[in-house]
Amino acid sequence: MVPFAGIYRVLTGIRNWFYDRRILSSHSVNVPVISIGNITAGGTGKTPFVIALANWLSEAGYSPGIITRGYRRQSKGRHVVRDRNAILSTPLQSGDEPFLIASNTKQTVIIADADRVAAAETAVQMYACDIVIADDAFQHRRLERDIDIVLWDASQNPKTSSILPAGRLRESIKGLRRADLLLISRTDSISSSNADYFKKLNPNLFLSALPMSIRQISNLSTTEVITPADLKKMHVLGFCGIGNPAQFFNTIKILTEITPVTKSFPDHYKYSITDLNALIQQAENTGCRYLVTTRKDAVNLPDSAKSVRNLLVIDIHYTIDEKIKAAILNKLPPRN
Repeated sequence: MVPFAGIYRVLTGIRNWFYDRRILSSHSVNVPVISIGNITAGGTGKTPFVIALANWLSEAGYSPGIITRGYRRQSKGRHVVRDRNAILSTPLQSGDEPFLIASNTKQTVIIADADRVAAAETAVQMYACDIVIADDAFQHRRLERDIDIVLWDASQNPKTSSILPAGRLRESIKGLRRADLLLISRTDSISSSNADYFKKLNPNLFLSALPMSIRQISNLSTTEVITPADLKKMHVLGFCGIGNPAQFFNTIKILTEITPVTKSFPDHYKYSITDLNALIQQAENTGCRYLVTTRKDAVNLPDSAKSVRNLLVIDIHYTIDEKIKAAILNKLPPRN
């Protein structure tokens, strides 16, 4: 793995070198652009943060547009997932994350397009968006941005992180020198050792913890809300297809106070009826009262999942505190 990681490091380094020296040019649109991204291969909670950011900006009087690649979507080219008023897509057409964002935001335009520049221009010109949120765009430097926000999972040690495929880094950790804000997700505190490490990389970096909370636990079939107390000492089967399944399984363990039976799938996995039946059978065989999954996975389940009476979905949520809001507003150009 190490030789391949070295090759990957060189290739990403060359590309960034060309952008840093403006040999490769970035294209701007005439409204502010906020890039939300990772320097690792997923698992940081980026999607719920995009949702929280878009809703806050809407409440602050902006008309945001979210542009996204729409990973593993069935639609081609440019695809409008949501206009100002309604969702115009299905999870298969848009991809799971854009659909999830569309389902949890209001008055927000969402466009899936591999061409981020064209998507941003469409959001501004056709839908009168006055600010653009570029989802998963830290490495997509062709679109000029006013703010680069990067999320880092609290369980990841920056000092021992390696580049893909040896580790989870998408590029050299020195790429954080481009970031304006680094938010350490799923924690309410940052160790002084890690804070010093990140600040040494980028002295101008705004660094903050980004605690995660459970917004709701609900039954997919009945929509009944389940309280955390209802899950204590319960044997459950947790399953997911996300970037960092260990974090989700640990959340379940904290809720139940019992180590769950677990089953992980590839990120963005589209579940078949066969997969679902196998999970139900595994839960029965291991004496599990509930099957528990993420909202992102629920979007990818077959329709028959809605008839499974003991399938629970956990929705997570980030609250953007006033310090983070102030740091973002401080980087944005003055409003006209």
